[in-house]
Amino acid sequence: MKALFITVLTTGVLQLANLASGLLAARLLLPEGRGALAVAILWPSTLAYLLLLGLSDAVLYYSANRQEPPERVFAAGLWLGLGAAALAMLAGWAVVVPLAYAGYSEETRGLAMLLLWLIPLHILGLVFQEMLRGHHRMGAWNGLRVALGVGYVAFILIALALGAVSVTGFGVAYLVSHVPPLVIALLVCIGAGWAGWRLALDTAKRMLHYGARIHVGSVISMLNGRIDQMLVAGALSAAAMGLYVVAVTVSQITATLANSVAMVAWPRAAAASAADRPAVIGRYLRLTLVLMIATTVVLYALAPWLIGLLFGSAFVEATPVVRILLLGALPIAIKEFFVLAFKAYDRPLALSKGELLTLAVNAGLLAALVPAFGLAGVATAYVVGRWIAVLYLARLMRRDLDLKLTPLLTPTRDDLDRLADGTRRGLRAAGLRV
Repeated sequence: MKALFITVLTTGVLQLANLASGLLAARLLLPEGRGALAVAILWPSTLAYLLLLGLSDAVLYYSANRQEPPERVFAAGLWLGLGAAALAMLAGWAVVVPLAYAGYSEETRGLAMLLLWLIPLHILGLVFQEMLRGHHRMGAWNGLRVALGVGYVAFILIALALGAVSVTGFGVAYLVSHVPPLVIALLVCIGAGWAGWRLALDTAKRMLHYGARIHVGSVISMLNGRIDQMLVAGALSAAAMGLYVVAVTVSQITATLANSVAMVAWPRAAAASAADRPAVIGRYLRLTLVLMIATTVVLYALAPWLIGLLFGSAFVEATPVVRILLLGALPIAIKEFFVLAFKAYDRPLALSKGELLTLAVNAGLLAALVPAFGLAGVATAYVVGRWIAVLYLARLMRRDLDLKLTPLLTPTRDDLDRLADGTRRGLRAAGLRV
């Protein structure tokens, strides 16, 4: 529970950093500029996810269960990551950027081309950070999470001090902020004695095999998470994109809580025996739902005041979109743990079924609702798709893993005891007397 407490605390700090960077972008660039920045980042970051090949999950899995020597896992992650990044950058330079940004300004196209360098930073950063998490180095891992968010704010302030108050200035700050976490993660791995430079083909094949099975579902999941922004970027204005990005930023505060708890639970579930695994998953799922319900209610009530205070009056019209998106908070939280369960049981291909269904529903609803309802239609399609996905995955869990939802959701006395003990330990770690 100490690791969970620190991770949730770190998530709070990270959220503040993300809000600070989003606030600066919104206040200084206004809806149109904020939308242009989001569009410039969209496709380079999408390429990074497409060519990640499940490497980060494979590194985490083989680091957590110790089936492979760490030197082999490190070498495979390094060289496979570099190869994937090179392919993604080539595809972006030759095809994606020229096609996806044909209708945008020269500044946006140039920034998107520059942001292709985000791809190796993102892929290798994830590989080395997940190795830390797999070895339960949660303090270092959480520190790197904070370093990325805080670093982005710091580099934005540097850009402002240099007079670079522009979409390009914010984009360069975003790119440079990925360098320190990658370098630090690499140095920590080397210092721990895990570094290996010779690629072992059998280890690489096993990691690719595991990662590829997860990657299919991850790519579809990524498309599910971005198809709304892709449609807004292509069908609506840059100003609409700016409003939607702010709405997503506010609504994702709750989803980030679920993600942070799942990050702690995943290596523990992977390392647990088959008999103990449902208890581990259920314990963290129940805690997440309590956190999600409380924060969602508060955000729903305070949305207009919060948006106006943080992002300015120009973004208050995003309030209805935020409130619609918040209705999808609970299924996002539950889905995080359903995905975790399939990965922990080494059944990742089952996830693709739920993601394909969600993508089909998403695409159909977006096509039907956006022309008539604009951003409200985008948000509605997002929420409905998430509820359908989680219900379908619950059915697959019962059928394929023999895991029933009721025991996972039913609180136990052990939950209260662990929560009380973990809270005491966390407060002591923070230097508070209890």
